Amino acid sequence: MDIVINSSSKVPIYSQIVTQISSQIINGTLKPGEKLPAIRQISNQLRISVIPVKMAWEELDKQGFIKTVAGSGTFVNTLQKSEILEKKEEIVVVLAKNVCQEAQKNGISKEQLIKSIEEQWK
Repeated sequence: MDIVINSSSKVPIYSQIVTQISSQIINGTLKPGEKLPAIRQISNQLRISVIPVKMAWEELDKQGFIKTVAGSGTFVNTLQKSEILEKKEEIVVVLAKNVCQEAQKNGISKEQLIKSIEEQWK
């Protein structure tokens, strides 16, 4: 499990963790039933407070990506194919929203943005 925190990002640390872990679950890097490291272990590895890791775990649990079993630990949930497709779409929608906001902030027109996306699609 790889997590890279960008401390200069405007995206909150817990959100960076959620995005990265959920992506790893969706793309199969983290397998159903796989045990995840303890919150304190992750916070020590990333050299951050346990609070954002705990918040990320709570959000991942709420979204159905992970399940915590008292006394045993936290595990990757088994997702149905339809759930995986739905979650992939949700991720793309969030990314698209961020790209649109960034483009607008930087004075990029809708047409320019669409052209850039079409060029990247190839």
